[in-house]
Amino acid sequence: SGLSLAWYLMESEVIKNKSILLLDRTLKPSNDKTWCFWDDKHLPMKGLIHHSWDHLEVIAHGKTYSEELQNYSYRCMRSVDFSTTILERANGHPSIKLLEADLKGFDHYDNTGIVHTSEGSFQAEWVFQSALKPPGFHDQKVDISLKQHFLGVEIETKEPLFNPGKVTLMDFDTSQKHGLTFFYVLPFSETKALVEYTFFTENVLSIEEYRAGINAHLMERYSLNKSDYTISREEKGAIPMEDRHYPAWYNPRVMNIGTVGGLTKPSTGYTFTRIHRHCAAIVSALEKGENPPTSNASSYRFRVYDMMLLSILSENPIEGVRIFRELFKRNSFDRILQFLEEKTHLGQEIAIFGSLPYSPFFKAIYKMKHRILTGA
Repeated sequence: SGLSLAWYLMESEVIKNKSILLLDRTLKPSNDKTWCFWDDKHLPMKGLIHHSWDHLEVIAHGKTYSEELQNYSYRCMRSVDFSTTILERANGHPSIKLLEADLKGFDHYDNTGIVHTSEGSFQAEWVFQSALKPPGFHDQKVDISLKQHFLGVEIETKEPLFNPGKVTLMDFDTSQKHGLTFFYVLPFSETKALVEYTFFTENVLSIEEYRAGINAHLMERYSLNKSDYTISREEKGAIPMEDRHYPAWYNPRVMNIGTVGGLTKPSTGYTFTRIHRHCAAIVSALEKGENPPTSNASSYRFRVYDMMLLSILSENPIEGVRIFRELFKRNSFDRILQFLEEKTHLGQEIAIFGSLPYSPFFKAIYKMKHRILTGA
């Protein structure tokens, strides 16, 4: 999120006559993340897209639901491409200084934000941070706290096996003993793909358990022995999926952005385009001489939807599989992506929920009524 904000600042005239410090523990690009998204209408860095797909499939209970997208393309960007491009541009920019340092904390004084680091303290009119949980974070009401945790391996097979035009968004035909579990497959060519073993649960697994699950899936789904493919890299992550309100400000002059600013969508973990919309809004406000806006990542209506699904995933993950199956079975994939991006209107959302099993949502509403009735 910090690099995204740097990009928007470098695209703006507001950066002229300003001095910007971009700091992190390390500013060395690494190929350890793959970000996926589908709403890229306002994304200014489309040249960094690594691969796009126009066909999605979901597998559940032995059946495959597959559809060609009409209004979207599913896209991915690699962290190494993203960070390399932005850091190289920032390193040559006269208004930006790069600093590698350990972050110690933040203060503020009057109209100044202060950053304390292992290399000294720095001050600015505004500070934007995505590293530390803000004061009061643990005091925020939270009823459900899950994680989307995963291990992904990028493999290359000896024989052509994948369709590089089709993503397996969710393959639920695997053991659900830990909670809601699925495999996610991004094919980059007929022989190369990123295969992720993904969970929506409270507790993470050991690296050995993730790897064993991936090996078993590659054998069961693709008849691949370990000798049939090579692994070029791994990526591991744990994304919060919780109903907590994330404070927008660390203090009056230090704004929280990215995941610590509440930009992650609680029910899916998607964050990338939400970060970009927020960064664009921040720079737009600075251009006008206004205070940077808080993210308001989700409206009340969508927070309620997220809380209902989180409640179901927490209490009865098997029902979660059924809900996702019916969602993709009975609705167009374009409409689902529009809904997940929170771009639908109430009538469309009623139609979507009308296609799903009723009882799990009624139970979730009852369980979460104390949150829903007090503003979610």
